[in-house]
Amino acid sequence: MFEIDPATALRVLRTDDAADLFALTDANREHLRPWLPWVDLVTSEDDSLSFIETVTAQREEGRGPTFGVRCAGVLAGVVGFLPIDRVNRCGEIGYWLAPRAQGRGVMTQCCRFVVRYGFLTLDLNRVEIAAAVGNARSRAVPERLGFKLEGVLREREDLYGTYLDHAMYSQLRSEFVE
Repeated sequence: MFEIDPATALRVLRTDDAADLFALTDANREHLRPWLPWVDLVTSEDDSLSFIETVTAQREEGRGPTFGVRCAGVLAGVVGFLPIDRVNRCGEIGYWLAPRAQGRGVMTQCCRFVVRYGFLTLDLNRVEIAAAVGNARSRAVPERLGFKLEGVLREREDLYGTYLDHAMYSQLRSEFVE
């Protein structure tokens, strides 16, 4: 477990988190669905377990960890790497947070840790964050962390039959300030 601040910690997702992860997803569908294309595919605890097994295998293959965000000891969201590109030493971070934990800089601090982990532990040269153009709260995270906006990836994501453009942000190891 990695302490972010006295009330927030990150812990690698484990199979025994499946029930809590499903309950958190299920309770926040309305909040998550406008931005995340997988929400309707998570219909049972088994779906959350399958996700955890996938990201566990990804971590064990050296392709980046996925953490549960714990606020006051309770699961409040997820942050971590999509499968990193080891050849090019590049990783993209994905994240989401329940509304009850938002508005206090929790995800910014968690992403700061994950970026640091990417550069210093995984030896990445580039970390990316992509967010839907209209998702101002998600876009604020890389902006607060000093990432550079590289441009807009047109129709990058199929969100339930509507394609969303994504703003692509990046930070290079040479720009990272420890």
